[in-house]
Amino acid sequence: MQSRFILKIFFGFVLAAVLAFGPPLTFLSIPGAGFFFLLLPLWSIGAVILLFFGFLVFGRIPYAIGVALLAFAAAVSPIGKLGKSAVGVVTQAVDTNKFIMRELNEKCRANIDALKTASAKYDLIVFDDIGMNGEQNYDITDTVAVLTGMRVVQISRMGHEGLFFAAWETRAEKSSSCAGGRDRTEVRVSPRGSQRKIAPLAVDMCISRTKIADPSQDQTPAIVFKRIRSGAIGCDATEVVERMGSGDVDLGRVHYDSYHHRFYPDLTLPEGVPKDNWLHVLLTEVLQQDFSDAALKSHAANANK
Repeated sequence: MQSRFILKIFFGFVLAAVLAFGPPLTFLSIPGAGFFFLLLPLWSIGAVILLFFGFLVFGRIPYAIGVALLAFAAAVSPIGKLGKSAVGVVTQAVDTNKFIMRELNEKCRANIDALKTASAKYDLIVFDDIGMNGEQNYDITDTVAVLTGMRVVQISRMGHEGLFFAAWETRAEKSSSCAGGRDRTEVRVSPRGSQRKIAPLAVDMCISRTKIADPSQDQTPAIVFKRIRSGAIGCDATEVVERMGSGDVDLGRVHYDSYHHRFYPDLTLPEGVPKDNWLHVLLTEVLQQDFSDAALKSHAANANK
């Protein structure tokens, strides 16, 4: 009877050793796996803990004792010390990352004041080097053109210097028919909308999109959203300017922390617009207009039928 008890302890010891060290050693045989070497002890610790409590739950006390013996032996061995070091390194890395992100956001918030709304309505809105990524289902330039009736100019730039690459102008007008190869009656789907299998939205307007020459020096009155490159990773801001005949009026700057989904300064979240759809939130604040999918669908071709 005693020999069977000892045999069960030995079996638990061996099984724990195989599960704790077998998969990590097999993984290390893969080329380049050594990069994750410090994380492998976490697997061993987790496997032993799960096996120990598994035996306890099912009443296999001798086997659990064998697992515990392995854990004790490993803890006082160089492997155990390595495991403790690995846990310490990972914990320190997480704490360091949190500190860096906190310090970075403090720096990004410097010189950020409350955002002002536009003082008048304009026929032109300019997105200068503004990223159009977000959770929106439909293309932002098409959406703004349909909902505001404004001409929408989108400027693309490249490199750290922000060199001009290309510019496009989008218009949406009421028309009984759309003529021309570039004209269409559908609002395009955004990359995120495409992932959700959203279909283009047929609207009661004619939308045109044409490539134009560099409009960077254009002084036509407009609302301008311009990306400000800070040089620090994740610290770019969006500058909003009201371009008037008498000169530019600075409406403020906004920094969007995509990691925590927060705005600096804090902006009111419109109904029906997710927080990580940051550009819709910013447009709503500046233009005081609804840019949600519900507002866009009110222009659907069959909305009034």
